[in-house]
Amino acid sequence: QSDIFIGLYWESYGWVAPEMSVSGLEDEFDLSGSLPRLLYVKAPAPEREPRLADLLSRMENEASYRRFRTATELGRLVRDDLATLLSERFSPAPSPPRASGGRAGLPGITTPLIGREDAIDEVAGLFGREDIRLVTLTGPGGVGKTRLAVAVGERMRHHFTSGVAFARLAPVTEPEEVLARLGRAVGAEVAGTDAPLDALAEHLGDGRWLLILDNLEQVVDVARDLYELLARCPGVAILATSRFVLRMVSETEYPVDPLPLPPDPGAVSLDELASSPAVALFLDRARAVRRDFALTESNAQDVCEICRRLEGLPLAIELAAARLRLLEPGAVLRRLNGSLDALASGAVDMPERQHTLRATVEWSVGLLDADERSLLEIAAVFVDGWTVEAAAHVAELDEDRALELNDALAGHSLISLDMTDRGPRPRMLETIRVFVAERMAARPDLTQIQSRHADYYRSLAERADRPIRSFGQNEWLERLKADAANLRAAASWYLANEPDRLPHLFRVLTPVRALWPNWGVRYELIGEGRSWMERLLPTADSLDTQAAAELLSSAEVIALEASDEAMARATRDRLTPLLDQLDDPYLVAVCGLVNSWTSSLVAEFDRGVREAGASLERLRGQDEPLWTGLALMSLGGLEAYAGRYDDAEGHLTEARDLATRFDNDWLAAASRVRLGMMALGRGSLDEARGPLDEALDISVATDNVYNVILCLAAFAQLALVDGDAERAALLAGAAGGLRRREGLEVFTTLTGEAWIVDLIRQALAADSFDRAFAAGSRLNLREAVAVAGERRNATI
Repeated sequence: QSDIFIGLYWESYGWVAPEMSVSGLEDEFDLSGSLPRLLYVKAPAPEREPRLADLLSRMENEASYRRFRTATELGRLVRDDLATLLSERFSPAPSPPRASGGRAGLPGITTPLIGREDAIDEVAGLFGREDIRLVTLTGPGGVGKTRLAVAVGERMRHHFTSGVAFARLAPVTEPEEVLARLGRAVGAEVAGTDAPLDALAEHLGDGRWLLILDNLEQVVDVARDLYELLARCPGVAILATSRFVLRMVSETEYPVDPLPLPPDPGAVSLDELASSPAVALFLDRARAVRRDFALTESNAQDVCEICRRLEGLPLAIELAAARLRLLEPGAVLRRLNGSLDALASGAVDMPERQHTLRATVEWSVGLLDADERSLLEIAAVFVDGWTVEAAAHVAELDEDRALELNDALAGHSLISLDMTDRGPRPRMLETIRVFVAERMAARPDLTQIQSRHADYYRSLAERADRPIRSFGQNEWLERLKADAANLRAAASWYLANEPDRLPHLFRVLTPVRALWPNWGVRYELIGEGRSWMERLLPTADSLDTQAAAELLSSAEVIALEASDEAMARATRDRLTPLLDQLDDPYLVAVCGLVNSWTSSLVAEFDRGVREAGASLERLRGQDEPLWTGLALMSLGGLEAYAGRYDDAEGHLTEARDLATRFDNDWLAAASRVRLGMMALGRGSLDEARGPLDEALDISVATDNVYNVILCLAAFAQLALVDGDAERAALLAGAAGGLRRREGLEVFTTLTGEAWIVDLIRQALAADSFDRAFAAGSRLNLREAVAVAGERRNATI
């Protein structure tokens, strides 16, 4: 009689009727197989009966369920799941998968994973146990830890209903960067916050997540944070790949061994030999470069000996198999034997398998011609991949030759080629990059290579400068995002070698933070800005006027981001006298606008109005839609705060219309937030709801947390006027909690949040206010947005 089966489970298995072998609870589950199932399991369950535990284990193979802790959470889950189910049932076409969950969170593996079927089952089985939530895959470089982790993630994606997220940590060198990378993998921007661990834990909440941390060995000091994350998020599990264990009490180590070595060719048939894992992998990769290659009586001994000499190490076997493009197995074995013998006396403190991999890589590099070898060495300067254009510049080649050489290196299996919308993006396995970097460090032209690398990425940022400030900004933001690690490396090189080049690079990247604050470059490049500025600011007086202005304005923005009023004011006071000496109208306008932000922060509102107005007038004569929109919003916000609503409405409406022409979602949302806040300020409540609803929708869709927080504060005021003071306190608490966790304390004076909180406090009894406000401060972003949308949904 039902269309949907909803099952709720906690500790009791239920009554077993006479002549029945199972309880009514299990019987109902068995009868529900033809229906859509929404299953929910309450936690914690310290007294769960064994038969119910068995039933839940069976459910994991036949269905999936979500955990809940409170009745409120259960209600939200059921409501959301029913809405999703109905939309899928009646929608004319299925929605695309969310990027944060399932298969979309994993990197693509283009070659089959051979010989690891048992390992996949075993590791997946570990995560099926309630007492295991952290598994570390250990083993030497090149043994296939990453591929195994991805395969396990693929297997478990239905078990972890919130998502399977993959964080590539090979470019990361500092433990604090791990949380930033992990946050981006799950769709949460935690970089730059005062408490990134709190922000990440808040985002993950009680969701069922599998977090895959790849190449964790170089940042093992993050183990304490991971332990805390697991303690605070009961539905989160972590699968790490590392050459070392993390040495955590809760850690389960799973050693990933090399593939089993093949049997004696004389003792088994060719079919049995070909099915042994190491030989099967060799054959698969050999046929990728030589389609007609086959295992025969004449080459079987050589193939097996190659696999033995490489000790079953998958990366080494793949490199050797790639040589069959030009050589027969016997020739490959002779070259391999020579290289291995030559390197048999490596450093005594290195693992023996590391010697073997080093020998394999050196041997493979030795087969390259001079141009291929040179480009491979030069490519070690790149971090987390590169483009053919970048390789051509750094290696001083034309692009056709660079493309040809990159293709050759890919054919040798020394690099991989990720296909993107902008063409192939080469990437070097980190194991190979470490080895090749040693060769690069010995080159006499090392300094020139590093200089050209830094110059290329400075030039890339400069080329992106105009598009980012105008039309086509999304494409260029994506380009800079892909090369965030290279931009950071370039900035580090300039800091150590040519610090006078940094001010301009910082100034060029300032719009990136304004356009897309929840984005990698903000942390990877600008996140170190305060420490860099501390080193650079003493040199400001020795720079020419333009460089000094660029440096000081960037330092002022960084101080604003950190809510450092003293630094922002001091930097503004150093910058202001320089403006009359500048010949660049654009730089004058931008510096003046930045100054107005500082004036607003320190409550010098009249000065802020003058500075923002002067900057707007300068920008009107220039083709600067982004900065013009920022100036319009800054001036309109200050005017609204001063009660000049007609002026404010004109400037904010102009900013909104400019955002539409400019096709900029950030500006579109921010202008609507401020229009709604202005309408609230003048008492036009119905007029406020439209732009605030639109702003919230745009901000959520574009992951703009700052604008979401502003919307929550405004919706709190609306709820208070509607007579729902408790919901108003909940929303005000949510805005404050998110703001603290995200580290976004800038311009709180202009939002009127303190005033709103005081009004709500007056409307509620003290204990009721404290309880609702505290509950709101614990809401994650998704939950807070749901509360803000309750009135809209009820109205609809």
